[in-house]
Amino acid sequence: RAQPPTKEEATIMYDMNSIGSLHERTPISARAAATSLQRPRSHFKQTPGNTTSRQQQYEQDNVSIQNASQRSTHSNRAGMEEDEFGRLILPPKKNRCTLPVASFSLVLVAVSLIVTWQVFPTEEIVVKYLPKFEAPATPYTGEEAPGTATFDNDENNGQEGIEIDIPLENEVPISDATTVPSFMKCPTDSDELCCNGSPQNCQLKVNETMFATLHNAMSTEEGDFSFGFNHYKTMEKAMVAGYRGINLDLCNCNNKLQFCHNICDYGERGPQEVFTNVVNFLKEYPSEVIILIFQATTEKGPIVWNDLYDEMKFVQDFEDMMYVHSGEGEAWPLLGDLVKSNKRIVTFYFNGGTCTDDLCPEPFLPFFKYTAETEFQSANLDDLRNTQYSCQLTRGPGGFKGDFFAVNNFVTPPDPEASAITNTQKFLSERLTKCANFNGKRPNFVYVDFWSEGVTSQLVQYANKQMASQKKQKEEEELRM
Repeated sequence: RAQPPTKEEATIMYDMNSIGSLHERTPISARAAATSLQRPRSHFKQTPGNTTSRQQQYEQDNVSIQNASQRSTHSNRAGMEEDEFGRLILPPKKNRCTLPVASFSLVLVAVSLIVTWQVFPTEEIVVKYLPKFEAPATPYTGEEAPGTATFDNDENNGQEGIEIDIPLENEVPISDATTVPSFMKCPTDSDELCCNGSPQNCQLKVNETMFATLHNAMSTEEGDFSFGFNHYKTMEKAMVAGYRGINLDLCNCNNKLQFCHNICDYGERGPQEVFTNVVNFLKEYPSEVIILIFQATTEKGPIVWNDLYDEMKFVQDFEDMMYVHSGEGEAWPLLGDLVKSNKRIVTFYFNGGTCTDDLCPEPFLPFFKYTAETEFQSANLDDLRNTQYSCQLTRGPGGFKGDFFAVNNFVTPPDPEASAITNTQKFLSERLTKCANFNGKRPNFVYVDFWSEGVTSQLVQYANKQMASQKKQKEEEELRM
């Protein structure tokens, strides 16, 4: 009877069976070696007579393994030599991303972008999905009553008679605004008091004066506003060019006050920077009076007007220059009085916001308690030319005899091509005259977009001279009576 294998034989058999289990993933030469090692053989008792045969069998197995190993090594070396031969002799694979292909792809992408920009109403889509202001509440938290603003003007009472037809003999381009234009320069050969570029303006009360006003003054291309900007150039350059009304939208951006256009992160300016530049301008030009009109944007967080006042206090001399009005219904001072007292910053606010303990900063005046305003959502030039639509009063002190009258002379969304027309002498003269007679009051604030287009500040300066001349003539007539 055959005996079980010894421990040494069992170990050899286990190793050979393991080699066989690798049949599917072992190189062919190694499989041949494994097969040769797995020849069936019987297990028998080891006797002196068969020791020699068993030793010979082991030697044959070792020779088979060595031969298999040599064949495998030779096969691997041959394969490597063939790969090296192919690499050196055969041509390399072609790179399909060549310069012509890359250039063509870039041109194709550029053309696609241009076509998309021209064909699809991209800007309209952006404007559509931007946050929008809701209609102001009535009564005022602000005191804006859409559709109820009226004037009771004894002089005109809505009848024809106001004419703002200023023939500009020499239109002065102001697009660069590197120096003060000639129509805004005070005389240098006289000690006569000068106000906003003319001695004649000093005899006008604040509410008798017309101010060229920047709509959304912070929103400029130069100021890195991403899209939908209202002006090419900054408000600092506009002040040099003769603009004395500045409308700024105030936002709460992550608990930090910024001047932005409806939303944060797509363009903003810091209040202290703006206020510092305003003070520096007023110090350089001590004859000028500035009107600041702040609009609250509460989409991202609450606006507290006292916080903005604190920002002003951080700017040296700003608070000292702020005018404090004596109260609703009280007479407004002459521009000359503001210049002489150095109270040359008049401040308004609107569109909501709150005040600490319901106590607003003393210089802050609710805009629509004192001002009536025309329609501000004209979509195109035809809307602006429609007097019944664009000259009607949509916000203001309903029933209260308003001190100021604001005319919106822009389209929404901002359009530089439209502004190139609306800011011309002909369009402005006709529109201001029609709106003045439609409501029986001369305009005070003329809101425009893209201030560097057209002649708005020049026409406003001539209109103020016209008003000063008419006022002086009327006063002389009253003295003769």
